[in-house]
Amino acid sequence: MAEAISQAIEERNHLCLEAATGTGKTLAYLIPALASDRRVIISTATKNLQEQLFLRDIPFLQKYLFPEVEVTYMKGRQNYICLKKFAEATRQKTLSGELAERQEALSDWIATTETGDRAELSWISDRDPLWQQLDARSETCTGQKCDFFEECPITRMRQKALESDVIVVNHALLFANLALESDEIGRILPDFSILVLDEAHEVEDAACTYFGKQASSHQIEELCRDFIKTFQDGLYDREVGELETRARVFCDSFPPQEGRYPLIFFDRDTGETKDLREGASTAYLRLKASLQKLYHSIQRQGNRPPEADALIRRLEQLLTCLEEVFDHHDPNSVYWLERRGRGVFLNLRPIDVSGILQENLFARTDTTILTSATLSTNANFEYLKERLGVPEPAELIVPSEFDYTQQAILYLPRDFPEPRAPHYLDRFLEEVGQILSLTEGHAFLLFTSFQQMNRVHEALSKTSSYPLLRQGDRPKSQLLEAFKQTPHAVLLATASFWQGVDVQGDALRAVLIDKLPFQVPTEPVVAARIERLEKQGVNSFLRYSVPEAIITLRQGLGRLIRSRQDRGVLAIFDSRLRTRSYGSLFLQSLPNCPITDSMNSIKQFFSKDAGGRDAENPA
Repeated sequence: MAEAISQAIEERNHLCLEAATGTGKTLAYLIPALASDRRVIISTATKNLQEQLFLRDIPFLQKYLFPEVEVTYMKGRQNYICLKKFAEATRQKTLSGELAERQEALSDWIATTETGDRAELSWISDRDPLWQQLDARSETCTGQKCDFFEECPITRMRQKALESDVIVVNHALLFANLALESDEIGRILPDFSILVLDEAHEVEDAACTYFGKQASSHQIEELCRDFIKTFQDGLYDREVGELETRARVFCDSFPPQEGRYPLIFFDRDTGETKDLREGASTAYLRLKASLQKLYHSIQRQGNRPPEADALIRRLEQLLTCLEEVFDHHDPNSVYWLERRGRGVFLNLRPIDVSGILQENLFARTDTTILTSATLSTNANFEYLKERLGVPEPAELIVPSEFDYTQQAILYLPRDFPEPRAPHYLDRFLEEVGQILSLTEGHAFLLFTSFQQMNRVHEALSKTSSYPLLRQGDRPKSQLLEAFKQTPHAVLLATASFWQGVDVQGDALRAVLIDKLPFQVPTEPVVAARIERLEKQGVNSFLRYSVPEAIITLRQGLGRLIRSRQDRGVLAIFDSRLRTRSYGSLFLQSLPNCPITDSMNSIKQFFSKDAGGRDAENPA
């Protein structure tokens, strides 16, 4: 594995590498990367994996093999404090909530912190709205015109990155940076030669998000507030008032109900294609005129304050997004409206990112290593290469070092109702209850929807004697720690817990999955991808939906066996694995362990020594 990575780096080639948990994948790419004598960026799907690499894995290699290699760690700008915002808020006494109560503590922290990273403040969560008063996002940044530029955490981070051989980032930061190539303030990554994409199965969604665009009513509201704040002499009050009025009329031109609405769609009832933009066209032109008026007015203003440049950038971004949605139509993009609470959001996303990645990523790096425990479908990388546009990569699949024949058993009940059947939930609860009694809790229950998770949680709360933990009741990290520390705990969770979660030992003895994790076909990007494939005469279900679900299912089941000592039961309560023709495609991609439909086999499995024997009566 390390040899294949070294060869790809030496030959300046790309590499698709699937390496199962326990094979030493991380060290296999770290050693050649640190030895390359070229700037390397390592990108992970989560901040947790970032921290593991930066705080544990890389320091170990630096200590024993690469003492001269300089390494830094970068997150998105919103993770760092803006010194200017804090100074202004302190002077104007505008801090609110807990920030106001802890102002002195914040001052002390700012005076001593080397990074300015919010993660150092345990009393502020990463999604705390209070932090938005102080974070260093690019929308309000004045760059080198700022009085705090030299000591700014972003400036320091950029400088350290320029001096580093290896930079550890996450996919969100990487693709946000690539999409902001021409934005000198927003862009924070230096040029690099080698890129390692860990958890590369997440790349398509990350690229789709950050190479897309969004304009919202919240952005306009914040823009108006910042205009009034910047020009307190009332210079633009009239124009801002006009913009606010026209923005409200524009938002009111769309359906009032919460939900997602494609801007262009086929109405099956009438047999006609409908365009929501038509009803909003007049309001759009008026809104656009107001934005342009403000833009030209501030451009003409002499001796304007530094903050005005940030306002100009935001006006440009809003106008660009609105124009792309209303004045143009890219056949490679999907457009939709979302109404959520008081907010209205206009979105566009690329349907196919392969060309974008070829141009903005693969053509600009000497070597890209795409790696994960779940990259292949049917033991090949054809699906991945097609979706991402990877040009002629080398390929390697490293099998697991774990003995799944002894460490795991897969339970697939027979004669089980399909997920939409009336009695599905009753049967599911009955089966889950039996398995939990055999494992004495110690289980993950993974769901494809919050609704089903909450239904099962409500039912188990009345019948189960085991401690129940539910996603959403507390932050993810706290929830995982509680699961590890609570005897016999059962964790109910959805999407974010299907991957990137590592629980070893007896704390986890079962991973139970309610149904096959197909994507929601009405989700705008998914629907657009399906429609495009169908128009091409391709079976979208087999070409797209099934491979995506296989990768996700493999991720979920992969939570169970994380070391050679782990043992447990995998269970999938979806009869389609047995009754539908595509079920065999899923089964071929799952771990090579005994399959059973007998509760007695599970009982016998847990009654054995750790060495174990095959389950009796496998199906």
